[in-house]
Amino acid sequence: MNIRTSIISLLLIVSIGLLTTSCVNTGILERSRTISVSGTGTVVVVPDLASFSISVSELGETTREAQAKANAKIGQLREIIRLAGIEDKDLTTTSIGFWPEYKWVENEQILVGQRANQSLHVIVRGIVENPAILGQLIDSIGTVGSISVSSISFSKEDTTEAYTASRLLAMEKAVQKAQEYAKGGGMKLGRPISIQDYATSDYQSAPRNMAKADMMYVAESSYNTDIPTGELSIISTVSVVFEIH
Repeated sequence: MNIRTSIISLLLIVSIGLLTTSCVNTGILERSRTISVSGTGTVVVVPDLASFSISVSELGETTREAQAKANAKIGQLREIIRLAGIEDKDLTTTSIGFWPEYKWVENEQILVGQRANQSLHVIVRGIVENPAILGQLIDSIGTVGSISVSSISFSKEDTTEAYTASRLLAMEKAVQKAQEYAKGGGMKLGRPISIQDYATSDYQSAPRNMAKADMMYVAESSYNTDIPTGELSIISTVSVVFEIH
């Protein structure tokens, strides 16, 4: 009797263990049913800021002479920029440098003089309210000879609302995509269990380079400079993991 009772007890323990394992495995399987999708939302805005850099480079017999020439041109440029209504906070010196300059003559390095260089970064605001301000400023800067202007870039001062809209749109697209996959698999979409956001950029370059040759042309041309600003794409991307049932 004792042996029979022991065997029955053992069988019951094994059965309960198998049932428990089965339930656990089923729970794990249910929890592991997920789907991962991504969504991208794009919102187009009009830029209201423009920025560019100006470089002045002058050669002199001495560093002092080269620096004096560069300072004179920088002074002219600062006055032009000030008259255009650009505030001091939007004008920044980004580099100053001095170095000797040489040339090669019959395989011999000859000192030509000393080179002085200075660069300014300019931010122009209000290009939506006054579309001509940027072109007019470039025309005025072009009256100063032998300078270089970098590629112009455009941006928007406040992108908060645009990014909010693009994030909501990205999430909507992720949900839509997940619903389509779940439906195609004969399942129902559950709640999101993780959301990952990816950083994006809204930088846009100008359609042309305003290099030294362009500045000389601008100074001599009787036509006003027209600089289209284009549009900026504010982009948000999310990766979402959903439960499916």
